[in-house]
Amino acid sequence: MTLLISIVIVLYALLILTLNSGLRQLKDFEPDDSPAVNSFSVIVVFRNEIENLANLIGNFKNLDYPNDKLEILLIDDDSDDGSLELALQLQEDNKELNLKIIENRTLSSSPKKEAIEKGVSTAKFDWILTTDADCILAKNHLRAIDQYIQKYDPIFVAGPVVCKADDSFLQGFQLLDFLSLQGSTMGGFGGRNLNASIKPFMCNGANLCYLKTEFIQLNGYSGSKHIASGDDVFLLEKMIVRDSKKVHFIKSRAAVVSTLPKYSWKELVEQRKRWAAKTSSIGNGFGKAVGALVLLANLALIIGLGSAIGGLIHWKSLGILFLVKINVDFILIYKTALFFYKKEALRSFIASSLLYPFFVVLVSVLALNGSYHWKGRSFRK
Repeated sequence: MTLLISIVIVLYALLILTLNSGLRQLKDFEPDDSPAVNSFSVIVVFRNEIENLANLIGNFKNLDYPNDKLEILLIDDDSDDGSLELALQLQEDNKELNLKIIENRTLSSSPKKEAIEKGVSTAKFDWILTTDADCILAKNHLRAIDQYIQKYDPIFVAGPVVCKADDSFLQGFQLLDFLSLQGSTMGGFGGRNLNASIKPFMCNGANLCYLKTEFIQLNGYSGSKHIASGDDVFLLEKMIVRDSKKVHFIKSRAAVVSTLPKYSWKELVEQRKRWAAKTSSIGNGFGKAVGALVLLANLALIIGLGSAIGGLIHWKSLGILFLVKINVDFILIYKTALFFYKKEALRSFIASSLLYPFFVVLVSVLALNGSYHWKGRSFRK
């Protein structure tokens, strides 16, 4: 038993160290005051976001980018809390913005993907940028993306996302988890410079930018509409097949998007179930291997705990294996926290590390049937 758990933890440690090396391969990018060149259609699909829409519009007004090179498409995904009415009022009150409100009514099993496709078909500019209604873009976000496009000529750019957090354990736990995911995301993008078998395997739809023409030529989300989630990852996979060298990650603090945390454990579990539901349908072999190894490593520690209680393995051996895991986790999270200026998140690292194996295994077990609840709806993968 000890040998088997040790093998899993060692493989996991090698994976995390590899992702950490990949993270270091990504160069920081910062915009300057060069004139804007590219034009963007920003797509935000919203459902029951009445508490966040005013802040979202205020954020768009504060962006440092020419109005004539920016349009904002707010797509209502069948809200029933007054969000649509508020969006229409905000449109009336902010006529200086090129703001359009689009209604999307569908019985599809993947309404967000359909809404994005509708937004892309409506967009008048070459570059599509997607984010969420509960997000805040950095002031120079579009300038950073614009200058990155000019310099590197990509077709798809994933960007950094961080979760806001207060001093509560729940939000601190989420922030650490987000940092881990972001570190892994960047490690996947940078890791291909180290080994051809490593491919980008994750991104976040709250901060994506891509060419409208490429999206259309790839036929949008065809092939994945039967899966409710994954509007980000499945598009990433298509873009990689299209031209992997032109699929990039912008490692820039000026391009960071901040998102709100979940305010209860139940909400958090449902969100993670939604994220996990698409795992079995992912085509990226490296991404599947990462997901499987993360689950196995956390499950191995739980099995090790039970075995130690039952006297099947020594507590000292379990303690060493646990220390190996949390130390490699710390390296990746610390590097990511430095990038996001979130070192304070590390205060709850030990407590979160004790809980995390149980959280991962719980979410994985609950996600097995592929069903989850989100914004008043029930979905299956």
